[in-house]
Amino acid sequence: MASGGNYVLSKGYPVLSTYNSSAAAGVTQFRCVKFSGSPATAIDLAVAATTLPIGVVQENIDQAKVATGKTVADVMLVGITKVYIAASGTVPVVGDKVTAGAGGGVVKAATGGTNFVMGVVLGPLGATLAAGDLIDVLLLPTGQLLA
Repeated sequence: MASGGNYVLSKGYPVLSTYNSSAAAGVTQFRCVKFSGSPATAIDLAVAATTLPIGVVQENIDQAKVATGKTVADVMLVGITKVYIAASGTVPVVGDKVTAGAGGGVVKAATGGTNFVMGVVLGPLGATLAAGDLIDVLLLPTGQLLA
């Protein structure tokens, strides 16, 4: 598996001071994020397929810094990035469309619903994937509903 991302578009966003308030670790890299709170561009963890994700956070930021409300995180919007497979939901395979799932990981996007597609799994090739694995995903422009 490649060691890094292939950036097309990455941007810094303010982190909601209560970002994923249940996580003592604060912001954890390679998790899906969404807009939430004040300011309107503040990010929070995206944990549901029916919530519009904007991208994947690229860095770890500890909870003490997050709580100040003055933290900015690097978010990959379009390109190839690593992302974790969610702890619950259907585990994707190479070629599957994915959406946000539990803990900010990704799951295989279900058809016939209101899943917001984040991207397509590119690798690792030939591997048996499981929850918690780090995979390569080609992020697509946000807002695409999978019908």
